[in-house]
Amino acid sequence: MANRMTSNAGLLSLVILGVVMLLVENTQSANILGMFPVSANSHNNVFSALTKELAARGHHLTIVTPHPIKNPPANYTHIDLSRVVAPHLKAFSTISEMKVLDMHIKILDATVSICEDVLSLPEMKELMDPKKYGKKFDLMLISHFFSECFYPYAEIYDVPVVTMSPAGAIPTTDMMFGNIALPSFVPNAYLSFSDKMTFLERSVNFVSYLGSNIFLKYFIIPAEEKVARKHFKEISPLTETLKRNSIILLNNHFTYNYPRPLTPNMIEVGGMHVKSPNPLPKDLQKFMDDAKDGVIYLSMGLNLKSSTFSPALQSALMSAFSELRQRVLMKYEADTPIPGQPPNVRLEKWLPQSDLLAHPNMKLFITHGGLLSFQEAVARGVPVIGIPIFGDQQMNMRKVIRLGVGLQVPFAELSKERLLKAMKEVLGDAKYRNNMMTLSNRAMDQPEHPLQRAVFWTEYVMRHKGAGHLKPASLDLDWCQLFMVDVILVLLSIPTLLLFVLYYLVCRCCCGRKRQPAQVPKSKKKDKRQ
Repeated sequence: MANRMTSNAGLLSLVILGVVMLLVENTQSANILGMFPVSANSHNNVFSALTKELAARGHHLTIVTPHPIKNPPANYTHIDLSRVVAPHLKAFSTISEMKVLDMHIKILDATVSICEDVLSLPEMKELMDPKKYGKKFDLMLISHFFSECFYPYAEIYDVPVVTMSPAGAIPTTDMMFGNIALPSFVPNAYLSFSDKMTFLERSVNFVSYLGSNIFLKYFIIPAEEKVARKHFKEISPLTETLKRNSIILLNNHFTYNYPRPLTPNMIEVGGMHVKSPNPLPKDLQKFMDDAKDGVIYLSMGLNLKSSTFSPALQSALMSAFSELRQRVLMKYEADTPIPGQPPNVRLEKWLPQSDLLAHPNMKLFITHGGLLSFQEAVARGVPVIGIPIFGDQQMNMRKVIRLGVGLQVPFAELSKERLLKAMKEVLGDAKYRNNMMTLSNRAMDQPEHPLQRAVFWTEYVMRHKGAGHLKPASLDLDWCQLFMVDVILVLLSIPTLLLFVLYYLVCRCCCGRKRQPAQVPKSKKKDKRQ
């Protein structure tokens, strides 16, 4: 009996020791460097969703950003770039209005300027010297948006890189991560094409993919490397440093976007910023609860302000809203009211968008068509009317129309009549809400929340020392090997060579017979002599 008790006690001790060791292992914190110099406000919603969750799990984060979060925890340090980056970000917001050549020149100039200005900051200079900075890092998070000049920090601290793409997979993503996604069925995120394209659309899509990758490889990266070499002491070529990329977290999901091939180092985490709704402020809660006919919410995102609309357009919006039974919440950034504002319209400088969309009385979301706003609408099951302006908004709205979850009103055609007609159709036809609820159920049917998936794979990279086993061998091939051009040429050359040899032999045989002189019989020659 005593032996059995001793054995049980020993077994219990081993179990307790194992549990303690597991807890210690899981709570080990890492030092993570977040490099997000080139990021819009909307991009920061995605970045901060992950970084705040990592901080909550005990990791220590140093975040380089123009958008510091409010009330950061003790293990969350900022290097604030707002004073130098904000002016440059305005350049990116106007590129959609430019011609193709002018747009690429503007992107190149803005990218080089941001690299130069950011790397010149004393805080960034200090970060270049690990001994002087006094901290070691285990991982670097970085934006997938023209941030190649900041990759040398990963080389200095000898850490793997997890890339984050708030816009999902863009034309240069596949090349950088060794994926093959043919432009015959994978649309460029900045074009308005679906995955079922006509011949002309496939041609344009192919040229845009090719042009984007040429622009990155032969213009952006060399220009950024020139700036980087000016500020860093000794660095490898950026094309080599970029191979430190372990994985990329894509703000994509096949329900929001289109099905596409992905290699193991490309992880879809679309909607990771969407969380369970928080309680609304009391005044907003009452406004929503008392709306017997429902509420329409209008927001043009963080970068485009409805307060900058022309007075005529503002008046048209107010006139359209006045003819509806529903209440209207409109994100409006100015202090002065809009002339002719009807009693059913409420203007607010800021609104908790995701929480508002979750209210059961929310009937319609009028949006600019940004990916994050679309994801929030899908998560809450609210149909949309899109007024796309630039970037991927056109493609997002084409997907909305194809799925039957909303309508589009082009900004250039925005008027009282067009908007009123669209609102009455979406509000009056139940198919839009029903289709959106179907899409919402499909999108939410995942084994874990996308944010937890992002955290898992980020920690996975650290646990497995960069997780090099996730990288496909295609990263080591040049384009002619990757697309089997060399093999195809050899296979085509063999029958071509055989045909040429056969043709040569036949010609030689036939021509030889024609050229051979006719022989005169000897008897005839003698007769002629006589």
